Amino acid sequence: MEKDLHSIGHHDGQAARRTVLKGAAVAAGAAFVPKFAKAATEIPIGVVVGLTGAGADYGRDALRAFQLVVDRVNRSGGIKSLGGATIKLLVADHQTDLRVASSETERLITRENVLGILGWAASGPARVGSEVSERYQVASIDTSVDYKLTERNLKYFYRAAINTRQTCERGVEFVQEMEKTHGAAVKRVAIVHEDLAYGTGAGDLFKAAIERVGRWQLVDRVAYTAAKLTEATGIVNKLKAQNVDVVFQASYPADGILIQRAMKQLRLNLVANVHPAGAPPNLQYVGNLKDDANYVITTLGWTPSMAEKLPAGAKATVDEYTKRHNVAVQDQAGYSLSAAAAMVAALSQIKTLDRAALWQAIDKIDVTFGQDPNVIIPFGIKWDEKHDNSKAQPVVTQILGQQLVVVAPQELASQAPVVPAPAWDKRG
Repeated sequence: MEKDLHSIGHHDGQAARRTVLKGAAVAAGAAFVPKFAKAATEIPIGVVVGLTGAGADYGRDALRAFQLVVDRVNRSGGIKSLGGATIKLLVADHQTDLRVASSETERLITRENVLGILGWAASGPARVGSEVSERYQVASIDTSVDYKLTERNLKYFYRAAINTRQTCERGVEFVQEMEKTHGAAVKRVAIVHEDLAYGTGAGDLFKAAIERVGRWQLVDRVAYTAAKLTEATGIVNKLKAQNVDVVFQASYPADGILIQRAMKQLRLNLVANVHPAGAPPNLQYVGNLKDDANYVITTLGWTPSMAEKLPAGAKATVDEYTKRHNVAVQDQAGYSLSAAAAMVAALSQIKTLDRAALWQAIDKIDVTFGQDPNVIIPFGIKWDEKHDNSKAQPVVTQILGQQLVVVAPQELASQAPVVPAPAWDKRG
């Protein structure tokens, strides 16, 4: 999961803002109109990701995925609609720094004359970088997860990744499903989250989804500062005293580990403990907790255990990535494969190197899962009215036998969910 790094400000996403941005974009576009060669042999596409700084892991994975897709296209004869022109990635490191993200995005647009942008693989840089690309009327496809990014009514910004709204809402839906199919008795629930942008946003989304359910009692919402958390018995004691059945939790690895250890220590037995990505998919989580991580539930866009259930072409993509880099495909790489696939699909629909034409082609993208081997995130690519990927749906995973395995939807599941979770005293 991409961290919500260097989050800035609050954006309402009102219609008035779109009008202002359109006006600014028109002015910028009128002042800067790049000239592309009529018979270009290369298509310049900008990549702005963090290759250094706190988000370097995410930027590295994104760039690897972008490059894999581009290499495949170029090896197979380039973009046919553009006379076999090959794609050239012009890469900039935003260093997980907001000012650098802004300036590097602008440099690629104004000096390198890129046709479109792939990025930013971190929500803070995506927020400022997309403002720049919007101003210059350059289409961008992003892989960051903060749901607020598409609440701003931007015209040229698209998101291939699954967002936190989807993962939180799916987590609440899954518990409802377990009530029906597994007889899980849920009456009292609580929300626990770290107090920065990721956790606070997830807490808000969980609260709204729980209120829509109507029949559960939300007994507490506990926020904590992850950097200052040295032990979590105080948090867990409070939850235990309130007889909580389900905890909806948004934590990073270190604090998530502390809370889970306290749950074992104090024997907090839950029907389910549900996270929207966050700590459990991180290798540190199971690496430190071992069997104590078992039965934790996580909603997310991708986990390596899904590979065996993919269509043949998508499975081959996963295998190629793994062979090339000697690492498993993580979620950021999966989102980035989708972003690059969308860019290639749009390029294949245009006849000239024209930014407006590319934007119009991106806007109409509709890729069916299994149709494009580069798309490994279920279930394809198509933009909704906010420019989120309406076909990208989170899967539900559970740690079983120290492995993060898919338990829903059924067509991608490798095991059935274990709900309610066994009491601590009954675990082996």
